Amino acid sequence: MNGEVSPDRLRRTCDPRVFPFSTTEELDPLTEIVGQERAIEALWLGLSLEDPQHRYNIYVSGGPGLGKTSAVSRLLGKVSQTRPVPSDICYVHNFRVPHAPRYLLLPAGRGRELKADMDRCIEFLAHELPRVLESDEFKARTKKERDRFSRERDEEFHGLEKRAAQLGFSLQRTPLGINTLPLKEDGSPYSQEEYGSLPESDRAEILRKQEEVQGLVRDTFARLAKLDEAWHEAQQQLTKKAVEFLVEPRFAQLSEKYSGLERVQGYLAEVKSDIVENVEGLQAANKKGPPAAQAGPVFVPLPDSGDRFLRYRVNVVADRSGSAGAPVAVEGNATYTNLFGTIERRVQFGAVTTDFTQIRGGALHRANGGYLVLDAMNLLRFPLSWEALKIALKAGQIPSRSPST
Repeated sequence: MNGEVSPDRLRRTCDPRVFPFSTTEELDPLTEIVGQERAIEALWLGLSLEDPQHRYNIYVSGGPGLGKTSAVSRLLGKVSQTRPVPSDICYVHNFRVPHAPRYLLLPAGRGRELKADMDRCIEFLAHELPRVLESDEFKARTKKERDRFSRERDEEFHGLEKRAAQLGFSLQRTPLGINTLPLKEDGSPYSQEEYGSLPESDRAEILRKQEEVQGLVRDTFARLAKLDEAWHEAQQQLTKKAVEFLVEPRFAQLSEKYSGLERVQGYLAEVKSDIVENVEGLQAANKKGPPAAQAGPVFVPLPDSGDRFLRYRVNVVADRSGSAGAPVAVEGNATYTNLFGTIERRVQFGAVTTDFTQIRGGALHRANGGYLVLDAMNLLRFPLSWEALKIALKAGQIPSRSPST
């Protein structure tokens, strides 16, 4: 049945006297999604589940404009304050496998401290190493050892000359080796004509003795080579002792400061050992030629970057200093680089190289130990990110490689 409707009934009216406020400025802002009590309850339940063996991921679905991201971020902001602050993440040089950098986990804020401590240690080495190795005391000890080996070399050669003289030969040093010259009874060498006029039996005897002398020469030079090796080893040991005496107190302080952190202790021990073992390389740094051309970027122990102490530095990719609670990372553009970070490169003389200091963290590094919020539709637009994310969550590891490698 049709009827006439008056105009005042075609719109909804609300009596303002039913509201207990004059303007909305008197109201507290909304902190929840309106009309989504069950969804909020489900979120609280999902976030309250704690199982070290099984990590849960929450998928939030709904129409656009509901405030899903805002609601999730606010809830995570509350929950994260009740969670512990995760560790700092640092990358350092791997002395055993140089192309595979190592990571260190330190309590919040300690990663920055370790980086600063190693920078100060490098400054100390750069200043003190030349001073110690060029000191008068070190030079005097080196000269004393060198003179001792020189005397032993002279004694070996004098003994060779004496034995050769007993067999009727003199030795002549040349740039190409040692010549053996047969001697007459008066001690002078045979001329070519005199030697040719000798009877066949005398020449045969001279040749026999000459072979014996040459055998003595070979044996003596073998001993001289061992003496040279012993001198080189003694020189290295002198250098190592001087450097170890220099760095031991400093690394003892660092070891005490980072006591209880097993991986850091192992790293410091490796740094100290590498400095002592490779001090000659540190002193001769920057004298090498440009690196050979490569087909792609590679990790190298000491790229030609002008920093001879590069492998002793610390790269902090996640710094939790000043944080309260677990981190919450909201990533709206889930590219591979934004999620997993990147490895920067340097190009020199046509070669592309990189190292652990070129690693830059991504959203997973920032969210590690906390929460990561992603837009599912945005994530699925990047198949490589989606597949890598699933692998990372399953393995519990963040890959440190470029998507092209």
